[in-house]
Parts: sequence; C-alpha cells; structure tokens
Amino acid sequence: MIIKILRDFSHYHDPRVRSTALHSLMILHESNIELDISLYGEFTDLLNDEYETARITAMRLIQLLSCQYKDCPVCLDDGEQIRIVDDAFAKLCSMMNDYSIAVRVEAAKLLGKFTDVSLNFLHQTLDKKLMSDLRKKKSAHQRHRETLEAGEWSSGRKWTDDSAAEVIYPETVTLMSIGSCGAFIHGLEDEFYDVRMASLESLCKLAQIYPTFANQSLDFLVDMFNDEIQEIRLKAIQCLTKISGKNITLREDQIDIILAVLEDYSIGIREALHQMLSNCRLTSNVALRSTITSLKENLKRYPCDRESIWNCFRKLGQNNVYLTLSLTSELLLTHPFFRLPENPLDDPEYVAILILIFNAAQDCPIMIELLEKHTRKHYIYLKGSYPHLVPSILHLFDKTANFDLKVDMENCDQFFLKIFQRLQNLVQNDNNHQCCSIQVQMSALSNAINDLHKLSLLHSSIEPACNFFSTYLQCQISLRKIVSNNNWINTFLMSALQSSVFRSSLQQLLSSTFSMLNLFHGLQPKHIIAIQQTRIKAMALQLIAIIHGSNVSALGLCDAFLSEMTTLKRLSKEHCVQLDEIINDMFKAIDSLNQPRPGTVGRILQPIFLDSSTTKICDLSNILDRQALQDFKKISMTKGEIVEPIEKMDTILKFTAGLVLEVPFVANLEHVKDIKNIRIKIQYPDQQIQLIQPKLNEFRLKTSDDINNNNNSDKDDDSNNDYKLMTKISLSSYGVWSGPSLIEINLLLDFRDIQSSSLSTTQIYSSLLTKSSGIKSTRSEDNLVIEISKPVKLMIHPMKPKRCVI
Repeated sequence: MIIKILRDFSHYHDPRVRSTALHSLMILHESNIELDISLYGEFTDLLNDEYETARITAMRLIQLLSCQYKDCPVCLDDGEQIRIVDDAFAKLCSMMNDYSIAVRVEAAKLLGKFTDVSLNFLHQTLDKKLMSDLRKKKSAHQRHRETLEAGEWSSGRKWTDDSAAEVIYPETVTLMSIGSCGAFIHGLEDEFYDVRMASLESLCKLAQIYPTFANQSLDFLVDMFNDEIQEIRLKAIQCLTKISGKNITLREDQIDIILAVLEDYSIGIREALHQMLSNCRLTSNVALRSTITSLKENLKRYPCDRESIWNCFRKLGQNNVYLTLSLTSELLLTHPFFRLPENPLDDPEYVAILILIFNAAQDCPIMIELLEKHTRKHYIYLKGSYPHLVPSILHLFDKTANFDLKVDMENCDQFFLKIFQRLQNLVQNDNNHQCCSIQVQMSALSNAINDLHKLSLLHSSIEPACNFFSTYLQCQISLRKIVSNNNWINTFLMSALQSSVFRSSLQQLLSSTFSMLNLFHGLQPKHIIAIQQTRIKAMALQLIAIIHGSNVSALGLCDAFLSEMTTLKRLSKEHCVQLDEIINDMFKAIDSLNQPRPGTVGRILQPIFLDSSTTKICDLSNILDRQALQDFKKISMTKGEIVEPIEKMDTILKFTAGLVLEVPFVANLEHVKDIKNIRIKIQYPDQQIQLIQPKLNEFRLKTSDDINNNNNSDKDDDSNNDYKLMTKISLSSYGVWSGPSLIEINLLLDFRDIQSSSLSTTQIYSSLLTKSSGIKSTRSEDNLVIEISKPVKLMIHPMKPKRCVI
C-alpha cells in the first residue's frame, strides 16, 4: 500500500514531491523491503524529469533494481530482450551527457557499482564510434529474409542497381549502442573536476574486476597523467597502481608519457608514480632503459626521493628479470677487455643500479656470471646496510672468494645473547660471595654497551633492542656512580664538582628511564618493571639526600615517589613479576608507617640504602632473565629521519632580515604512537629555540606497500604507525647578521602538554635537581622532550634590506 502511494506521488506535478517520493522508495529498499520490477519502467521515464534531484534519485533506484533483478530480461522498443543490468548500465551511461553537473557526477559514481554488466556494453564505454549506424548488427541471412518479406524486387538489368533501399526508422535504433557509447571518455574529458574524479574512480573499480577492460583502459588512464589539476593526476596514478596489480604490461609509448610526470614538483605525485612503476611490467629493454634513466635524473634532481626511488628499483628488478639481464653490462659499465675503476658506494645512483640488479639476480643465477669481483663484495655492504632492499642470494657466495664476508644473522643473535651471558656470570660471582670491585663492574657494563652499539650499526633489525638495553645498562652505571660515593647522603660535604656529578647522574637516570618508557615499544612486563624499579631507586636517593642535607620542601617530591611506588606494586601483581630485594624492603618499610610524610619516609629509607651493598642496590637479575631476553627483535623504537632539507655546508640560504624564509621539510617517522606529540625544533646560533607543531593533515600514513619488507616487519604493533611528514618551516631573524651561521633542525617528542603521573613525577624531580645544581640552562620541562632524529645543519644569512630608488 505504501509503495503504491509513493508510486502515485512520483508523478505529482510538484518536482519536490516527486523527488521526496522517490527518496522514500529508496529508503524502503534500504530497509530490506523489495521493490517490484514493474517500477523499472517508471524510473527510466523519470530520467527525463526536469528536476535535477528527481533524476539523481531515479538513477539510484535504477541501479538498486538492476542489482536486485540483474538477470531478468527487459524488452526494448524494437522487441529485443536484454538483461536488466545491461539496460540500466546503458541508460546511466547516457546520463553522462546530462547538462547538470550533479547528475553527471552521480552517474559516473553509479557506473562503478555495476559489477555484473556484459563485456560488450563495458567495452563500448571506451569507444566513441557508434555501432552499425546506431543499429544492432544482423546476419546476412536475416537481412535477405527481411528483403524477401518486403516484396520489393530489382528489374534485373543490372545487379542490385535499383534494389529497394533500406528504410531506417528511429524506433529500430537500440539503446545499447547509443547509451554506453564512449561514456567513460566523455567523463574523463569533462570540463569539471568532480566529473573526471568520479569517472576515474568508477573506471578503476570496473578495471579491477574485468582484466580485458583494464588493458583497454590503460591508454585513457595514462592520458589523464597530463591533466591540469594535481588531484586528478594523482588519482590517475593511484588508479593505474591498483590496476597494475593484475600484471599489466606497459608499452614504450605509454612509458614515455608516464615518465614525463616524474618532473612534477609535488612529492606526493612523484612517490605515487614510483609505486605505480614498481607494480608494472615493461615490454622491452628500451622501455626499461628509459625508465632507469628517468629515475636516475629524478634522483639527481630530487634527492629527498631516494628511499622511494630505491624501492621502485627493487620492484623493477623483481618484475623485469630478463630485461634487467640484457642491460646488466651496460648498467654496470663493465668492459670485456679493460678493467674500469670501481664505482663509489656513496653514490645513490650506483646504489640504485645495484639494488635493481641484485633483486633480478635472485631469480636469475646466470646474472651472477656477469658481476665482477668488487660488485659481489658490494652486495655484502648493501645487505648489511639496507637489508629491506637487497634480498638474500645464496648462490652469490659460491662465486665469492672470501667466505668470511658472508652475513649470518644467527651469529649476530648468538653474539647478542653472549653479551648478557657475560653479565650473568658477573652477577653469579657476586651471589657466590666472589664480589668484584666497582671498577670491574663498571668496566664490564661499559664493554657491554660498546658491543651493543657496534652490533646496532651492523644490523638495523636489532638496532632498537640494542639501543634499549644499552640505555638501561647506562642507567645502571649512573646508579653505581652515585652509590659508590660514600658522601652521597651528605651533599653539603661534597665538592662542587662531586655535587654536580651527583645531580647530573640523578637527572640522567630520570630522563633516561622516562625516554625508555615512551620511546620504545613492544616491551615485555619484566622490561617495564625493571625500568620502574630503577626510577624508584633514583627517586629514593634524591628524597633521602634532600631530607638529610637541605631545607628544601620535599612534600611534592614525596607524593610523586609514593605514586610511583603504587604504580610499581600494581604492575608486579598484574604480571606476577618478582621485585628486587631492596624494593621489597622499601615496600615493607613504607607500609609500616601510619602517615607517610617526607621526613619519616626519608628517615626510614635511609638505613635500607646505607646497609645494602652496591650489588644489591644495582640488581641486574630481572633484565638478565632468560624470559626477558626472549623475542628481543619485537622491540621497536620511535625514530625519525629528516629527508629534506639536506645538509649542505657550502650552500648559504640568504633572505632579508625581518622577513620569513620558507624551507620545505620532509621526514620519515617510524613507530609513532601519537603524532600530536611530534615537534620540529629549530635552534639558532644565539641558542634561541623555536618549536613548530605540524598540522595533522601534513602527516601521511604509510601503507603496507611503502613499508613492505622493512627491517621491523616482524614487529606487530597496531597502535604504532609509520608516517611521512611533509610541511614547510619558516626561518626568521629580526636582526642583520654580520655573516652566515649554522642553524640546527631536529625532530622531537614533546610530552609537556600531557597530563600523566609519570610526567609530573619527572618534572617535579627535575625541578628540584636544577636548584643550585651547577648545570647550565637546564629546565625541568626539558626532561619531557625526547629527540628522535639526527639534527640537520643549514647555513643561513639574514641580509640587510636593499634600498630601492623610486
């Protein structure tokens, strides 16, 4: 009954009523109320409605009915029957010529939802030529029979001289050849941006379903690379990237058009094009040669695209193995008779060529015979430096003279565990009352830190784990330095130098433990509890020193200490982790107090530390446990790499003092938990610091294709993502400089705006440490800022304004 009422109102004289009635029918369909197929004819008549909204709603209803009754036959005006999905597709294709922009946009979007349309209709959308004078093709037998039935004959004097001319009636024209003819071409050539964008999206959806249609649409997608709108060019590249996953092969003429886009100023378009090229296959070595040449020129012109171009070379080698084989000698500049000089490994273009060849050689052992001895040795360097770009080629080592150069990750893992085995032996000697001196303990910890540092340089896959454990061992060295000084409780008896070392060691402990908790991810509960125990020991030492040796109020410091103790107790109960002996003694002592005030807490903790040995205070058993060292490769680290600007000491950036100089800034960020904490730090020669918070839309989340085969691919942490930051930083100076000078640009994690108990604890303790500490220009807030990248130095020179004569 409701459908009948709405059906009657769809013919109402008021266009607003018609539109509302059609919209109500669509709501009923979305509410799982099926619409009868008899409504299809009325909806097609409404495609000629004068009201724009009514035509749009009618198109949506036609698409919904065609999906519901896709194989049902419908009759055309000439009596021919076709499927309803084909007829609906043709009718919506004809709406691509509507005078309304909104109708054309909606028609283009709806075309991508026809996933069961016949191929002859689909292919006709890319051909502007009409079929058989707007009529459906008929066989010769059918045409002869129609002539006989007409009863008209020739006189016979000449062959077919006066045969009856075929009369064309408008009603005999089929909609198939008119409606779908060139629909996508009209959409891609439309003068409006929205229509072209919608046409690209629908074309991409259909091309992913029908491979033959994908091959036929390649030329039209490549032509869209020359569009005047940047978003359209980027969308065309992304569409071709999705289609190229179906083993699309590009011809030489198509490659020439595509490579011209590499000169685009937009880094987003260039990176999208690199990803598209990495997914495609090429037809000939001429196309591969021109692609390599263009990518090398791109690398020379835009050095910030290095990682993206190297990834493109990696995939090109994997997808075009035998084409790369035919160009190997040409690319490496080898000569059959003369020995040419080696190429330097610090040349990014040469590294790109090696990445291409080594990835192709993985599936083509014959290519190894073409490599010279020094090129095979270069593989060892690249495999260690860029393991995510260079594959493992086992048959390469059969041709290598020096087998000792073979990279063995298992040996590196064993060496990593042996470092802690030596420390475990040291702890066992202490437990067996064979106590080592403080100097021996410090030397063993320093050697372990040096080994971890060297190991992190060899293999980036275990770099986060090496950095984490080396930072923790450095905290243990600082803790031993404090406890080994017998006057640590009486800071007023220390010399100025000893007092400064004492406070700086405490500050280093707090800042390092804070960095470990916020910089590293994938930590086990034992790791977090070990860090918390080190923090609490440092807090207790500072609380005792302040209570015993100064008149500074320690109320806030005591509250922060008790808060950290509560947090540690909760963590140990949740994860069933046993705490250090001295930490358990501290819990028992504090639980015995009725009202824990700063004075009573400090006095009850004092004998615990004075009566305990250095080994007991600096216990390493938790971190050296076998369970704590398992799965150390799962540890990840937040870090950044500044890609642009590039550090060039010989280039001076000059600008007028009082004005602003904009510099492009591009950085890669890995394992970031919250991008709102990212800051860009600019430090000027007068030690002034400028912090810039990038906008959220300037961060681009990296897809799985961007980070495929990365070093940290086995670290599964959904909350930490990889981003690419692309923005512009403003350099300014109100005064004129006498000469050029260096500024420093860095990436930071800034936690000063976050409310947290651990953050407030670090800030309170740091503020007390900086009072009469002798540490220059140290603020409590600085401990809540963590550097995550290597600084880049730029040479700038604010100039005096030039006088203009009018």
